[in-house]
Amino acid sequence: MAPLGSAHPTYGSGKLALMTDPHRLRCAETWAGNEGTSSAADLPGLRVWVHSRPSGSSEAGGDVHYVSVCPSCIVSRIALADVSGHGRAVVTLSAKLRELMQRYLTALEQTSLMRDLNEAAMVELDGVHYATMVAVGFHRRRGLLVMTNAGHPPAFWYRANRGEWGWFEPRRAQTRPVVSGTPLGLLANASYDRIIVKPEPDDLIVLYSDGVSEATNPAGAELGRDDLMTLARTLDPSSAETLGTQLLEAVTAFRRGQAPEDDETIIVLQRASDQSTDWN
Repeated sequence: MAPLGSAHPTYGSGKLALMTDPHRLRCAETWAGNEGTSSAADLPGLRVWVHSRPSGSSEAGGDVHYVSVCPSCIVSRIALADVSGHGRAVVTLSAKLRELMQRYLTALEQTSLMRDLNEAAMVELDGVHYATMVAVGFHRRRGLLVMTNAGHPPAFWYRANRGEWGWFEPRRAQTRPVVSGTPLGLLANASYDRIIVKPEPDDLIVLYSDGVSEATNPAGAELGRDDLMTLARTLDPSSAETLGTQLLEAVTAFRRGQAPEDDETIIVLQRASDQSTDWN
């Protein structure tokens, strides 16, 4: 995965190979990319597994992900954006996202980050392109996780102590997942709600792009979010890597060998069971 111009340490230049030994992010370190990767990393209080694959023959796609740790190793952030189109729109929004991720590196709250990103998208994406995005902030000492969604497919959450899967969204009467928030670049002065939870050790949270939930089989049938959740319920939730790898294999099996028609990204977060404070 080629870095997107970050001044901080990134995955490195060139394509990423599969990382068999998870990388431990240092304080003030940022990972960024929009090329193919399957890799894992340890963050303060979290384990993260990332799979990203551009569609077709492209080496770089419209799915952009960032993983960062603040200088004090207290706040970590994971962001996944899906930019409409490729090319300049992706480069433009990626650069702005990188800049703002650094500006708000120590902030657990993401309201200002999303507001500034939306304003930048309104100005710089020429009124044609837009982006959906989900951002997750985690505070190691408080154990709090904050999620903000800008029109991105809803995440799902495995609660290890209950052995239950559910949609990660505000409590509502309906049981089906809904898309929340306005995509970046569509409406001026858009507001973005946040969800605050305190995940327990070994809980899993799964983020994904619509290239995963909208995967199709040879008959043209779409997987859909409900069936994606159904697949997850049949898999081994013992670790971020295990669940992520098996979910990817299950989606690939659903496509029955067909190449993805859209960029696909899966990010699995796991609350660490070892609450070590040695992150300085």
